[in-house]
Amino acid sequence: MQISARIFGFILFLLALALNEWAFEFVLPTEREVDYFVRFLVLIADVFFLLPVIILLLLSVSARRFPKLSALYFGLFVSFIVFCCAEFGTRYYFKHFYKPPFKDVTEWKPQPTVPDSIFAYRLPKNKIINHRYLVNDTLIYEQNYKIDSFSRRETPTDTIAKDKFIAVAGCSFAFGYGVKENETLPYFLQQQMPGYKGYNYGVSGYGTQHLLLQTREKVTPTEIKQKHGILIYFFIDNHLNRLIGSRRIIKLWGENFPYFFLDDEKKLQQDGTFKTGRKWKTLFYKVLTNSAIVDILDLEIPFTISDDNFKLAAAVIKESKKEFEKNFPGSKFIVLFCPGSKCSGELAALLAKSNIDFVDYSLLFDINSKEYRSHYSDPHPNGKAYEEIAKKLSLYLTQTQ
Repeated sequence: MQISARIFGFILFLLALALNEWAFEFVLPTEREVDYFVRFLVLIADVFFLLPVIILLLLSVSARRFPKLSALYFGLFVSFIVFCCAEFGTRYYFKHFYKPPFKDVTEWKPQPTVPDSIFAYRLPKNKIINHRYLVNDTLIYEQNYKIDSFSRRETPTDTIAKDKFIAVAGCSFAFGYGVKENETLPYFLQQQMPGYKGYNYGVSGYGTQHLLLQTREKVTPTEIKQKHGILIYFFIDNHLNRLIGSRRIIKLWGENFPYFFLDDEKKLQQDGTFKTGRKWKTLFYKVLTNSAIVDILDLEIPFTISDDNFKLAAAVIKESKKEFEKNFPGSKFIVLFCPGSKCSGELAALLAKSNIDFVDYSLLFDINSKEYRSHYSDPHPNGKAYEEIAKKLSLYLTQTQ
């Protein structure tokens, strides 16, 4: 009986030894890289095989002496096998049977961003970027974005000298993704407020942490010649996910985003990027994001935005205001909550405590309606949406000057 147990343990040891991607590559070479989640499953399988090997070969312990522990082991192993079947069954379904409701394609010439050591990426300098968006092979829109020498989207203006500025920071919603240069928020604002020169600091994919870095590095007298003006932070809810580096953000584009956090004394700190500053959590998200089950359920992790996350966002915005006012004394800083925002209540309450001005346009109009979007497949506002926001915001700014 003892010999049989040792033979069984030796077989399990050989299985564990063979169950790894290097062995797979040796037996069946392929150019396809094994993803993180499969590596994780292989690691768990190795543990299941090696655990009884240690018990049978090294400790010479019989399973009969620990029936409950043995039952737990085999129960977990069977559960693991069932999960693997579900995972690879889901992958097979995605590959051979799944058909998306529509096929959308975004084409860029040249690429819309270049790497940057501070921001992770930025817009290129002195470029005209062609952007084409197609759904089911039908062209929905085609736009040319003119980028200036400071990596900003150009905002056309008349030749009359402007003694003040109005700058808009944020992501693609601030940039004007899919709209013409005379349909962006900065353009409409300068039209509504004569004497102000509009500047567009929106960059697709940016989060709240980029606002702080921009007020330190870009929204400065070096790039803006007027001495006084207004900085508007165009906030959308997903900026919070980008600030905390959630699973979807790590999966799609934010692995190298700047990593900010509040220390034990609630002071704002930065520690490199999500990849370098909190490498184990980022690696965990990368492992999960390769799972077909996680994809089909569209799980976001963390599942909700916590109070601490809101406090972090408020701290970053507060520091951004401080940096901006340092560069432009006497100027105005304001947070604009985008129509449709569901996080405006919690964050606005924290901003009010820090005496940060904001306008809550979450209920201004239904941003998901056809009237305010270029296409049902594109969540970005159209020119009409920007114009309505600009009219209401310019009225507020004029009254509060």
